Amino acid sequence: MFARTLKLLGITVPLALLLSLSAMANTCSTVAGYNCISGTGNNVHIGGQLGTGSSIGTNLGLITGNTFNVSMVGSNGASDIVIVAIFNGSIGGSLNGKTFTPISSFPLGGALGAYSTTLAALGINQTSNLSFGYVDLGVGVGKGGTITVNVSGLPNATALYGLGINTVNVCTGHGKNKVCTPQVMITDITANSEAGLSKAVVPEPGTLTLLGTGLIGLAGLARRRFAR
Repeated sequence: MFARTLKLLGITVPLALLLSLSAMANTCSTVAGYNCISGTGNNVHIGGQLGTGSSIGTNLGLITGNTFNVSMVGSNGASDIVIVAIFNGSIGGSLNGKTFTPISSFPLGGALGAYSTTLAALGINQTSNLSFGYVDLGVGVGKGGTITVNVSGLPNATALYGLGINTVNVCTGHGKNKVCTPQVMITDITANSEAGLSKAVVPEPGTLTLLGTGLIGLAGLARRRFAR
């Protein structure tokens, strides 16, 4: 019985770890001149209009409108928010009227694998030339707070992650030799499951049929009026 329990745990624990890793953005690298603290929290949430049901934006990350929300959860607020993006091709669009600054690589580890998985789940072909960029919103979010970000011209299948920026004390040395200096750093990031993904709304077949019927009807009415 004990051996069977150990065997079950041996299967269950790795599976649980595998499932949890898909939700995480595991590592954080320097972006926009900001370094990351050790142990960044997954406290920046992107909220759209729908859920993808996949790795990125699982429950409410699908952005189908012209706005999305950035929320801070947990014990932190943020004095500034930086949005980093994965583009399925060329960089484009703007957030709050600010265009994206290109970067050579994506700063959050684990995101690219989640991006590929999500695009496949949504039936979107991934290009071989992904691009990356960021926008420094220059706006803070209080603890438990939310801001709305306006979107313009954002390409389809663009993934959006948030970085929370704060001033922290960085200390070196020990005892009497300890010296602390304030530095502006990335303290909070976005987990894959809480990130956003832009997706153009495709009308359902029934909607397309009604639209086509309406256009045919208008064309017939125009012909009758012209004949008179």
